[in-house]
Amino acid sequence: MNQRVDPDDLTALLRSVREGEKGAFERLLDLYRPLLISTVSSFGEDDGVMMQEATIALYHAACAYRPGRGTTFGLFSKICVTNALNSALRRRKQPDVPLDEEIGGEAEADPEVLLISIETVKTFYRLCTELLSPFELKTVVHRADGYSNREIADLLQKSEKSVANALGRAVKKIRRRLSDSFS
Repeated sequence: MNQRVDPDDLTALLRSVREGEKGAFERLLDLYRPLLISTVSSFGEDDGVMMQEATIALYHAACAYRPGRGTTFGLFSKICVTNALNSALRRRKQPDVPLDEEIGGEAEADPEVLLISIETVKTFYRLCTELLSPFELKTVVHRADGYSNREIADLLQKSEKSVANALGRAVKKIRRRLSDSFS
């Protein structure tokens, strides 16, 4: 990352991301996009899925980072993103299967389709930040990342029942909003 960010401003921005403040993650993403691009490019050609994995990892890094533990957020996020990309590659069942096919979709070479899917993810994230409490949002993001309720409970230092309840509330809120939108 070439931009210098005031440590106090970064701490406040990270706090805003953890609290689910609207637009906070987008601001962080704008600041750290060069880091994501360079890290993803170091893994070879990007089909869009690796950038999505990197973006999710940046969000997790923002939620997990605690200052004063001997490392900067830039280094911490670089490590988190690199580890997430390595894990994504390991999850491939066959070396010649594109990552997005394994996830359940079909590989699309059409940039328009890729752009629409990225915009869909962004829209869904904005909807979630608008509707959900910070705890519910964290559980949904971790669930979308493939963690079980038990693993999410361990990560967030909550009970498994709390995680299950938060996911249930989140699903109800999202379904209600979607049904209202299509009514």
